[in-house]
Amino acid sequence: MAKPGLTVPAKIRESTRYYPYFKDCIGAIDGTHIHAMVPTNDAPSYRNRKGYTSQNVLAACNFDLEFIYVLSGWEGTAHDSKVLSDVVTRSKSKLPVPEETSIGHEENSNEENGDTGTLQSQQKDYANNWRDTIAANMWAEATGTGSMP
Repeated sequence: MAKPGLTVPAKIRESTRYYPYFKDCIGAIDGTHIHAMVPTNDAPSYRNRKGYTSQNVLAACNFDLEFIYVLSGWEGTAHDSKVLSDVVTRSKSKLPVPEETSIGHEENSNEENGDTGTLQSQQKDYANNWRDTIAANMWAEATGTGSMP
């Protein structure tokens, strides 16, 4: 499994649409039910809401689509919130989540280098240029003067 990194993926970092919402995101988690064969006396605990016996499995992946964490073995009757709670509170084999202090330290090092706001200003300029081009083209079409360069 891959180790989670603290850098923001390029697709998010370079997007005015995604950056404000996903800049602190380290990946994605999801749960699924995997069919399971269990002893008859354990079957009721493993019978999920759809009626078949299963294990509730939680997996996490990074933006390179590499698994960074997998937890299997929970009974099919276990609610996803219970599995997630177990994942973040375990003393061993817990989901690797970067501490906020390390993220804050990364931001402080960027401030020291004078890089603060560079990406945001580039994104703002790009968005303004794009908006101006769209407005000019709409105006040209409305007035019948043709498209603007």
